[in-house]
Amino acid sequence: MAIGRTTIAIFGLLTIASQLRPSQEPSAAVLVAEHRIAFHARNGLIYVPARVNGVRATLLLDTGAVLTTFNLKLVPKTDSGSRISINTANGSTTAYQVPVEFHLGEANVKVMRSFRQTVVVGDFRFGDADGVIGLDVLSSFRVITVDFQNSILILQDR
Repeated sequence: MAIGRTTIAIFGLLTIASQLRPSQEPSAAVLVAEHRIAFHARNGLIYVPARVNGVRATLLLDTGAVLTTFNLKLVPKTDSGSRISINTANGSTTAYQVPVEFHLGEANVKVMRSFRQTVVVGDFRFGDADGVIGLDVLSSFRVITVDFQNSILILQDR
């Protein structure tokens, strides 16, 4: 009986000692706004469904791209866009900085995450995609998880 009480007392002390101190960060149990977006993977690339200015699109997730970029078919250049020069692997090309609104996720599902920002638009080809999601968008999240087994992109807000 004495051993049982000693064990319970030690367990109680360990429980109290392991509680958070005010200077510590909260545990992972604290809920963070999380957005789950189904994606398709082909040939080692991740394709995310989206809507850009109301038009259905497929965007490539590219952690190596600094800026989110769309092709001219998806976002025609407008007079409100600023003309810039972009250096690519194939040389320099003219592009435009254009303000757009886009949503990541399927159109028939609750919109998972919306953005309103200036992106680069030009005569770019992205294979089967209409554009690229770059680090300017990805860095707006605290954590990004790519669940390949379930084909889900999990974005956690800051």
